[in-house]
Amino acid sequence: MKIKQILIIALIGMCGACNTLDVLPPNFLKDSDIFTSESGVTAYLTRLYSELPIEDFKYRRDAGFNVFESFFGLGINTGEYIQADYVRNWDTNSGFGYWPYGNIRNANYFIQTLPKYASYLQESDMKAWLGEAYFCRAYYYFGLVKRYGGVPIVTKPQDPYAPLDSLQVPRNKEVEVYDFISNDLQKAIDYLPETSVAGRANKYVAAALKSRAMLFAGSIAKYGANSYVGSDAQVKGLVGIPAERAQDFFQQSYDAAKLLEGKYSLYNVNPDKAQNYQDLFLDENSKENIFIKQYVYMESVENSRHSWDALNSPQQMTNSYGACMTPTLDLVELFGEVKVNDDAGNPIRFDKRSDLLASLTPRQRAVAYYPGEELRGIEIDIQAGLFTGNYTPTAVPRTATSTLATYTDKATGIKYRIMGLSGMGDGSTTRSGLIMKKYMNYKMPLADVNLWKSTQHWIDMRYAEVLLNRAEAAYELGTDEMKADALTQINAIRDRGGDKLFTMNDLTIDEIRMERRRELCFENQTWWDLRRWRIADKVINNTQYHALYPYYIIKEGKYIFKKDLEFHKAYYTFGLQQYYEPIPGGEINMNPNLLPNNPLY
Repeated sequence: MKIKQILIIALIGMCGACNTLDVLPPNFLKDSDIFTSESGVTAYLTRLYSELPIEDFKYRRDAGFNVFESFFGLGINTGEYIQADYVRNWDTNSGFGYWPYGNIRNANYFIQTLPKYASYLQESDMKAWLGEAYFCRAYYYFGLVKRYGGVPIVTKPQDPYAPLDSLQVPRNKEVEVYDFISNDLQKAIDYLPETSVAGRANKYVAAALKSRAMLFAGSIAKYGANSYVGSDAQVKGLVGIPAERAQDFFQQSYDAAKLLEGKYSLYNVNPDKAQNYQDLFLDENSKENIFIKQYVYMESVENSRHSWDALNSPQQMTNSYGACMTPTLDLVELFGEVKVNDDAGNPIRFDKRSDLLASLTPRQRAVAYYPGEELRGIEIDIQAGLFTGNYTPTAVPRTATSTLATYTDKATGIKYRIMGLSGMGDGSTTRSGLIMKKYMNYKMPLADVNLWKSTQHWIDMRYAEVLLNRAEAAYELGTDEMKADALTQINAIRDRGGDKLFTMNDLTIDEIRMERRRELCFENQTWWDLRRWRIADKVINNTQYHALYPYYIIKEGKYIFKKDLEFHKAYYTFGLQQYYEPIPGGEINMNPNLLPNNPLY
């Protein structure tokens, strides 16, 4: 949402509420002060938007939204990136007790109360504002259902003075929650105008969210119907969706995605496809952006900005942290092989480390910085060590644990730095040999690369995702016509990315999923996708991830690259219970009707 437009007034205090399902907040302003003017309504809606569960630069999987430590994100659990030692966290039991019933109450109160003041308002304005409230309520519920499955559906503000047992609402079935989200988003689509200011919903923003949410539901119906058979939660329908609903949900996802056709377009401004893909995440005027969360530099409001550049820039060009989240070799090789050996298996010699770039695909270059590449006019100095004698496959390189360590060649007297200024070997530098590029503001002056200095927006929904939703839903619907449409959408994304186009023979559900993992990497989507496809326990099963290690051969004056396990050599395993998070214990203590808990908890 547009943080610079948030109205910091007493109304925001009125909109707060404790998290016991649905408790009336203290009224600092009267309804007549709020619902009879555009400014009052806008302030109320601003609060609803500010609490949306957008998993952006400041999302932490075990702490929630709008926190500093964004490096504890979702990508660490999917092999998209690894972390520097000082922020390393291998806990895959994500969850922080998301339970936004205070926010849901605020949306319910708005939906119930606004029509009472219809005589003060234009009918078109009132419908649009109601549409925004339905959109926000649906977003809150989607944040719940994708974590917990079935949760209580509460549509009206509860009376805090009512008998306790009437306030202790039981969980609805998972399928009922998705149907509720679908209905709310359809109302939003029907009520909202076609255009809106940045950070507020219009009918196409609502359609994009519906496409995303219904795709979740269809996947769970098709691939999760037999999960946890016999558990109390499964028997009661609290987790799992009947398989016969899969096609319905896929059709809803497809129809919603198709609504956006001709309204948005893939970003295609720069003929250099690698630069074009990099820039799409920095251009606020991109026609690909559907729904964004904006940041702005306000000196007195630290939380109005974020720290993506300081946290992820190479160590040599940041005054704090740096290289917190570095892409794995496994991730960049989803786009194609990083060719470091010749056909005989011998290391290719490179005059410069950056010569490696010539063999990479545009998107492969655009998601990560590679050793020797330039950022902010400075060469990224990544080196794992030196070969001080003749190179052989069994030769052991000289390595170091400090960027200050040097080696003096006895024959020439020349002093060489053993490891690069940005790694590898020091625990505070890149652990993968790569640097995060997506969302990196390469135009930021070097002096500003510090905490709480970044203001690039977060793209919560973009047209490429909608095309991927459409392609996946179409393929799952299964007709020849639908599969042809899926091919068209996938090829639009591949063409923009500079990749070879698929033929119908190339297209499978696995390829569509892989295209999604490539296109949406580092956007906090893969974790949820692996869960809804019910393949996370197979993809992340005692899994280790890899790094790219550059070495300099002194006698040859050449660089080579080796692929090996990343420094930590950590193992990752996704437990079956992680397809759902546990209902928060504190909520169960207040409302025993939330039981049974989710399977295996």
